[in-house]
Amino acid sequence: MNRNCATAQVLTPDDKFTVLCKVSVLQDSFSISGQNPRPAIKVTRCALEDDVGELWENSLFTDCCLLVAGHEFRAHKVILAARSPVFRAMFEHEMKVRLTNRVEIHDLDPQVFKEMMGFIYTGKASHLHSYSMASDVLAAADRCGLKGLKVMCEDALCRNLSVENAAHTLILADLHSIEHLKIQALDFITVYASEVSKTSGWMSMRESHPHLVAQAFHSLASTHRIFGALPFKQLKWSLRPTQL
Repeated sequence: MNRNCATAQVLTPDDKFTVLCKVSVLQDSFSISGQNPRPAIKVTRCALEDDVGELWENSLFTDCCLLVAGHEFRAHKVILAARSPVFRAMFEHEMKVRLTNRVEIHDLDPQVFKEMMGFIYTGKASHLHSYSMASDVLAAADRCGLKGLKVMCEDALCRNLSVENAAHTLILADLHSIEHLKIQALDFITVYASEVSKTSGWMSMRESHPHLVAQAFHSLASTHRIFGALPFKQLKWSLRPTQL
């Protein structure tokens, strides 16, 4: 509409011009003139993990005892059973545990156990930055059927792959059936074959897990990097082809 039409007498009676329109406001909250503004409702972060974690940290309202390598920990059967199928089976089917509400674990480090329990109660594991802790917690998580914790340990081990621990990581991945971690370890060994083959971990794996040495050999042989990473003659010697 041009200005002349807008100012025409027929359209602007009494020199007034009225516009009807629809306005959409895209924001969380707004106030209208003449009305009292209402503050927007702020949804607070769910504190469930903190509240449940406090039950563990302060041993509140516990109903069972876990004896780990001489150290006693108080816990809650319902939480253990809900989070771990292994603990659930213990409380359901093992008569001694059902009668005494006591679980004895002799072959687990107390610090590793505490890290595992922290995950059970809060879904967090804050000390996996250490390779040794991540590898030990992985074994405990697999033993107790904690799939989420296994994934967290897998991620930590992938981030901490090195020449010195590559062979041990490959063994862990194979032992606990973690295919992605196994692939990562094999790929790492492929790239750093010359260095890895000189480590004590590799020498130990040649004796204890020859099938993994064979898999590493085939992984190397299937890439174009093999001849650049390690001379084939040296490779055959380090892998002991008679064991393949």
